[in-house]
Amino acid sequence: MKKGRWFFSLAMVSSVGLAGCSQDDLSNSELLKKATAAQEDIQSFHMESDIFSEVGGLPVSQQVAADVIQKPYTMHQTIKMKNVEDGSDVQIESYMLNDKMYIAQDGQWFVQDISEMNDIMESSVSTDQNLKLLKKYKDNWTAERKGELYQIDVDLTGDDLKNFMKDALEQSGQMAQMKEMMDQVDYKKMEYTMTYDAKTYYPKTLDMTMEFEITEGTTFKMTNESTFSKFNAIESIELPEEAKEAQSITDMNQ
Repeated sequence: MKKGRWFFSLAMVSSVGLAGCSQDDLSNSELLKKATAAQEDIQSFHMESDIFSEVGGLPVSQQVAADVIQKPYTMHQTIKMKNVEDGSDVQIESYMLNDKMYIAQDGQWFVQDISEMNDIMESSVSTDQNLKLLKKYKDNWTAERKGELYQIDVDLTGDDLKNFMKDALEQSGQMAQMKEMMDQVDYKKMEYTMTYDAKTYYPKTLDMTMEFEITEGTTFKMTNESTFSKFNAIESIELPEEAKEAQSITDMNQ
């Protein structure tokens, strides 16, 4: 269970890529002001990701598509992946709204209360907090303009990465439950590249690589290639009728 929370937390940290800045003839403070103004204008967006992860030598590939409304945090997500046991295709559809997560698999719907997790999700997409985090680690990223795009490259290893993870978990409210785990990890590397539209400062793509080693000898590796689109075009996310009769996961565990 602790490892499950750890890998979930890594996924939350990866969303820091939504906050970004660019390098032209502007000072760092001017860059951050532009980035903040642009990101705060984003009320909703669509994201598609190809994610490959490997935990202890066990590979998992996922294709993720998500519609997100940032406040209040609402999401519709579809994950396609292979069953690691028999290689069959698996599709998981989920909704997050009204402090609940609804999950559909094999034609069945389940629901779980996530009121505590909502604060974490909203924090993970907080522009102000993410920009402050990048500003603190200004020596670990470079940025430049490439045609119609701005590109920012972040490279963190060792103690810098460990401190970055601690800061990210603290601002997302997860540090208390993850503190014990933090010292059991060997922080190898995290590299990511974000690109932004040169006119709007909206994010376009994210390419990320992460590698950690757990004390017991378990290695966690992840690559993430994502694209962002449909900014402010998603006005609402509605729960399908069949999901309204979902079975409570809490009831199932009793």
